[in-house]
Amino acid sequence: MENSACCKIPKTNHEFWVSKIKRNKERDKEEQKLLAEMGWHCITVWECELKPQKREETLNSIAFTLNHIWMQDHGVKPKDYNPYPQPFPREGAMVAEDEVD
Repeated sequence: MENSACCKIPKTNHEFWVSKIKRNKERDKEEQKLLAEMGWHCITVWECELKPQKREETLNSIAFTLNHIWMQDHGVKPKDYNPYPQPFPREGAMVAEDEVD
């Protein structure tokens, strides 16, 4: 296990922390698998992904993932999806008044 921007392994008792973090990750994967079998979707967001310099990218990624999950769960293919349905028929709709001479 390498040190990363999100997870700094303490220098004291290093092997304990490496082992603990590894076990936590394995447990998390198993829990997510069990939840998926029950029909739940899991999205993991690390605290470091919410820091100001990365927050917008993370939130956009979450929005994309949620949209993808919703479309998949509802059997919607991307080509069929229109997030902005027209509130009224386009035919006969008037955007501005007719010109007056």
